[in-house]
Amino acid sequence: MIIVIKSKLFSCGRVLMILAILVVFGFLRIPFESQTEQKLKDLGFRDWVPNMSAREQLTQASFIGAIGGFRSLVASIYDLRAHEAFRDKDWGSVERFRKVTTSLQPRFAKHWDLAAWDMAWNAYAYYRSKSEFSKDDLELWRIEKMIMPSYLEKGLSFAKEGAKWTPESYRLPMVIGDIYSQKYNNPKLASEWYFKSSQAKDAPTYIYRAYATQLAKCVGMEEEAYEVVSNLYNDGKLRTLTLHRDMERLEGYLVNELVQAKSIDELKTMVRKEKSKYIIHEAIATYYLEEENNISLAIDAYRELLKNPKAPDFYRRKFALLIAKDPANQERAYKLLKKMYLSSPQIFRRVDLIDLKKLESELNIPTKEKLIKSEDSNKQ
Repeated sequence: MIIVIKSKLFSCGRVLMILAILVVFGFLRIPFESQTEQKLKDLGFRDWVPNMSAREQLTQASFIGAIGGFRSLVASIYDLRAHEAFRDKDWGSVERFRKVTTSLQPRFAKHWDLAAWDMAWNAYAYYRSKSEFSKDDLELWRIEKMIMPSYLEKGLSFAKEGAKWTPESYRLPMVIGDIYSQKYNNPKLASEWYFKSSQAKDAPTYIYRAYATQLAKCVGMEEEAYEVVSNLYNDGKLRTLTLHRDMERLEGYLVNELVQAKSIDELKTMVRKEKSKYIIHEAIATYYLEEENNISLAIDAYRELLKNPKAPDFYRRKFALLIAKDPANQERAYKLLKKMYLSSPQIFRRVDLIDLKKLESELNIPTKEKLIKSEDSNKQ
């Protein structure tokens, strides 16, 4: 009997010792397993949790394959299904399949990009085209007020969720900027997202230019926009037509601010202190033209402005058009304008082309030699 009791006590003690060892070992494993789990998350192996939404869209075989390590393969299958639905214009199925692909591979930016594009551009364009041929007022209202805005929101939602999953990539913030600029006409939000996109290591240079373009459209942010645009312009690597237009428009804004805030004497004092700032000469010229209608003094101000090598080319165009107002200087002005037009046509705005065409008529330039052809001569 005593032997049996001792045996039981020994067995219980051994069990307790084993349990104690397991508990201690378990506690010791916690830091190690936490580090391992974090590494797996960082590497993207813990991204996907099979929630009910994804589970409902997947077949049983696909679901088992996804949780069994074949997420990439299953995602590719549903990507193809989304493309087939796109060809059939079955936008509801496109949306469902895109949700599956983005859920299976959330760190793959292309899936989010395609999902946003299908919703905000393809589905949106499909219903916009459909609305143009609709003769039913109720259907037209439903398409324009409910369906089209809904697909824009869905596209934006895909893009924003994708931006969260792929913070290192420029792609999704750029898509969001595209949606805000092209679909919502919201330059402020567009500029914010373009700027965010431009800061990514893999961002193409044109995204920063897109940021500058949208910022230049923001009312009340002209000075900030001018700093960005002028830096791009002075960099000189790629002066696009849009960059030329934004530079001239923003400098025009700053000039008007100067003319309204300063007297002519104050402007002259400023130009003596800050000779490098050609824009002050432009303000002086503008003052003489608008306040005193004194073309001669305005021309003198432009001559001083053009001595500055940093002055943009469009000031030469302004100077030539200004001296053309004097009949005695028209031929000289036309030679300058012709040279500029042939070398830098991008500095000429539509209103400048109208003035140039008028000048050619006043000088009786032969039709074949005219820079600005009339519609009749083009037909001939």
